[in-house]
Amino acid sequence: MLIQLHRGKKAQSLVIVALSATALFGIIALGLDAGRLYFQRRDVQNAADAGALAGAQELTAGASVNLTASMIRQANCEASVYALQGLIDTPRDGDCNPASGAYNGSGITEPAAHIPATVQVWVPSRNNQNEIHVRVTYNVPLTFAAVLGFTSSAVVADAYAHGGFVNKTYTIFGFDAGGNGNSVNFDQNGNVQIDDGLNGTDICNPSPTQGRLVSNAKWHAPNPGGGWNNLNGQFFYSQAADTHALVTYWYNNVATSQPVEQTPNYEPPLKPADALPPSGINPVVYHPGTYHSNINLTNNNVRYEFENGIYYFDNVNFNITGGTVSNTSNGQPKFGAYGGVTDLPPAPDGTNGVVFVFDGNSSFSATTSGNTSPSVFFAAPSFVSSGTDSIAFFIKTTDTISGPNGSPWSETIDGTKAPAGGYPFQIWGSIFDADTNGSHGTVVTVQAVSTSVYAVTGEVVAPQVDLDGGNLANGAYIASTPGSSPCNPGPPPGYRQNLAGYIDQFNPHYVPHFRGLAYLVK
Repeated sequence: MLIQLHRGKKAQSLVIVALSATALFGIIALGLDAGRLYFQRRDVQNAADAGALAGAQELTAGASVNLTASMIRQANCEASVYALQGLIDTPRDGDCNPASGAYNGSGITEPAAHIPATVQVWVPSRNNQNEIHVRVTYNVPLTFAAVLGFTSSAVVADAYAHGGFVNKTYTIFGFDAGGNGNSVNFDQNGNVQIDDGLNGTDICNPSPTQGRLVSNAKWHAPNPGGGWNNLNGQFFYSQAADTHALVTYWYNNVATSQPVEQTPNYEPPLKPADALPPSGINPVVYHPGTYHSNINLTNNNVRYEFENGIYYFDNVNFNITGGTVSNTSNGQPKFGAYGGVTDLPPAPDGTNGVVFVFDGNSSFSATTSGNTSPSVFFAAPSFVSSGTDSIAFFIKTTDTISGPNGSPWSETIDGTKAPAGGYPFQIWGSIFDADTNGSHGTVVTVQAVSTSVYAVTGEVVAPQVDLDGGNLANGAYIASTPGSSPCNPGPPPGYRQNLAGYIDQFNPHYVPHFRGLAYLVK
């Protein structure tokens, strides 16, 4: 009796072990399929990244700054080719033959030739003509899960990339090349200075690429009548030139020309969510986001603090006529190893400075109010979550202010009227006006506000640029008289840096940074 009971229990154990083994092997089998999907996910993501980077390179401005059907077709094809190349396959429609028509259109779907994979491409992406979106879908065959009815599982990966931009080093660039208007104009209202950032060390061997001043149409500086523009750097004009009041390196006359240059294709940040209302009394704290009402700063007794982030002006204006305005914790300038910085924390999206974007009928102005001037200090971000870094003010192509001489950006502060304890107008970052709406496009006006600090450190790029002397450092211009060997080490004999109001200085840390021909956006 005991022997029979023991044998029964042994038989039951064998059944349990058999059933457990079946379940265990099933779990192991499913785990192997899951592992295959996990590692395939990495390969599919790499494929999407490669496709996006390859396609985005076709969006870099060439003969045309604007996106063309040819650029879209080529981006679609290159994205498909390189994405499927990462999966050891090729597009079903083969190479980028324009006659096939397979790659035409702003959104395409391209199957692989041999494997169960598909590439989808969207250009432009998220309303940004410089961005491409690539999605790779790979139906991975399953081995062990097939017994449960699952023969394949789709692995999907998305990648976004931006085309790089034409990266040159401008101090001032007026890029309008149409009609007989002026790309760059100097009003001769006092001596002013533009600096290529080398502080005169290249006086005898000027660099043609370091912080150039470029005028695509006419440079207009009429016969001397009150001031000179002291240019420490190279000047190029592309069409007519009238340079009587321009002195380069403070002693040498200008006579040079070059072909018309294309507009930089810098990229604006994406439109953020609506901004929260400003908070506080003194300081009044402004928060990043989209604005649908004007910001008017008028009270010289108030400090206005702008948190770091993207400020998007949608058919509204940003006007400063008074107050202490900055993105620093106490309103005062802050400086790091290379110049102005912010000591406020980055925005939640990582933007570590301020970017003011103007869209629709929007503009910026900073002007003197009565007998006082506002104090303004803004530091642009070295990192921005979307768009091009180091740009403090970005006027979009969709801004509707029209030219010629329509002004979406103007700084005409009189620095001599700064309140006690105040400081001059300072922008540490670039100003980029892409608004070509109307005849000759629109104008950026920047005025010298100080003989000790530049109004702008970075690039000033617009269809038209007006440079104002600002009534600073007026008086007779003292011409330099270099000796017979002006290029010995050090300044040449007779070299004089004429006292001038500072307008713009090139600094590589405050201009858009080269990111390659394409870069991924996570």
